[in-house]
Amino acid sequence: MRLLRKSLLTAVVMFICWTSSLYAKPLAVVQESNLCGVIDNQGNFIVPLGYDRIVPWSNGALMVKKGDNCGVLGADGKVIVPIEYLNILIPSHGNTYLVENNEAHWGVYSADGKMLLPTVYDEVTAVDKGNTCFAVRQGTVWKFIHSDGSAASNEEFDYIGEFSEDGLAVVRQKDKWGYAALPGKIAISPQFEGAQNFSNGLAAVKQQGKWGFIDAHGIVKITPQFAEVYSGFSEGLAAVLSPNGKGYIDKHGNLLIPRDSRYIGQFKNGVAEIREVKKKLNVWSSLAYGASIALGGIGLPPKNALKSNEKRGFINRQGKEIVPTGYDEVMPFTDDMALVRKDKKWGAVSKDGKNTIRPKYLAMRAFASGLAAVRTGSSWQLIDKAGQVVKNLPDSVTDAGGLSAGLLSVCIGDKWGYMNMEGELVVTPRFMQAGNFVDLENKR
Repeated sequence: MRLLRKSLLTAVVMFICWTSSLYAKPLAVVQESNLCGVIDNQGNFIVPLGYDRIVPWSNGALMVKKGDNCGVLGADGKVIVPIEYLNILIPSHGNTYLVENNEAHWGVYSADGKMLLPTVYDEVTAVDKGNTCFAVRQGTVWKFIHSDGSAASNEEFDYIGEFSEDGLAVVRQKDKWGYAALPGKIAISPQFEGAQNFSNGLAAVKQQGKWGFIDAHGIVKITPQFAEVYSGFSEGLAAVLSPNGKGYIDKHGNLLIPRDSRYIGQFKNGVAEIREVKKKLNVWSSLAYGASIALGGIGLPPKNALKSNEKRGFINRQGKEIVPTGYDEVMPFTDDMALVRKDKKWGAVSKDGKNTIRPKYLAMRAFASGLAAVRTGSSWQLIDKAGQVVKNLPDSVTDAGGLSAGLLSVCIGDKWGYMNMEGELVVTPRFMQAGNFVDLENKR
């Protein structure tokens, strides 16, 4: 499943039990004796220990794995999708689960647990928002069908992608790319050498070796001129390689933010990650190579004679580096603060650039409610966005997680539990792992 994997991997199951989340509701994944369950903020089990992995999904459900099989539970612990599938995906659009059985056949469940399509298809991609139209492959033929399996249109394709926010799906016929709309009718005839999904009302298409952009009516809005389109439009900007260099263009094709970086990411919430790569000489490897040559040795320079020195940061929509590209690692912004790492030490930078906490901590957790847990030496503290210590955690705390729902996950000895802001243990440490509390119910 080539292009399907790429388009759906934003929702692909990441089977980890230790997970941090951006939501805050009293439900958390915990692990004991290599089994996972879900508790509320009083430590009561909502989902008993019994699964190898549990991952809270952004749609308000729980992805669970037991042995080689996976399924989906609701926030109340009730089964939505039976735990009998090899893989489960969530399309970007559509209120469904795509399931793969052990025979590599795919089907579809609705969000309330009704099987919409049986697991008889070689691939399933597009699902419309009303769950009435699906794109499926049987053998080498792709087509659109209704939930009863009947043909939604007479068109057959070489490939069908997901429906975009504009209700159009990328399709390929006879090595040409175009777009189809509900109920599977061709909306923009296949005529392009390549095509990407619509975003912000425009889609990147390739003609005569160059990329440009069209609207939902197929009208060319930006003449094909770009060697690459790294990401489609997001927040009014697209990352491209233009005749004037790499950077971000507006919807008129103007290069607003020139940025000749190795990596220029998509804008999200007003910021985009960038990465710069410099090469620096590995002195010891080079000296050793030089000595071997002086002594009559032959051969190519060692592979690590030049070390890659990738540095990361963030820019805003004006192109200003709000987080300078001087860090070995940057984490996404949470609570308007991004964690940064340099020389194995952690710090943080605010989105507005007013608060910078220089990297000095051995460990640091993401900010939530204005606070973050940090480790200095063998002790843990809570600091605010200015880097000021708000609370010293008890010496018995050997590790800490993220703050959520007013509770901090803490490790005492080798067991995890939860502590409130007064330093009182609300959930007695008894778990091997304890994740952040997540807002599952409000996501449904």
